[in-house]
Amino acid sequence: MSNEVKKLCRNCNEVKNLENGFYKAGISYQKYCKPCHNNKRNDYYRSYKYEKRPTGFLKIPEDIRKKILYDISIQINYKEIAEKYNINYGSLLNWKRKGMLI
Repeated sequence: MSNEVKKLCRNCNEVKNLENGFYKAGISYQKYCKPCHNNKRNDYYRSYKYEKRPTGFLKIPEDIRKKILYDISIQINYKEIAEKYNINYGSLLNWKRKGMLI
């Protein structure tokens, strides 16, 4: 008789070797075998779509962004632009440093 410990996978209903067929979770083992566990993980990641939210300069409405870029192109002082559009002067300079105002 062999001393291998076996376990039933709850998804595919196959009996597999515990050491080689299942992932370890703490002191016990997962309830799904390795292939079934990986398939379940792929299902989750395929259904999840991450959309990056706009931050900084991209948060400002597009028409105001175009006006700011136009004012920069005709070389208006950044301090005057910040006052004109009620934007923090430090934020405006930070966007310039990051290359968002091109």
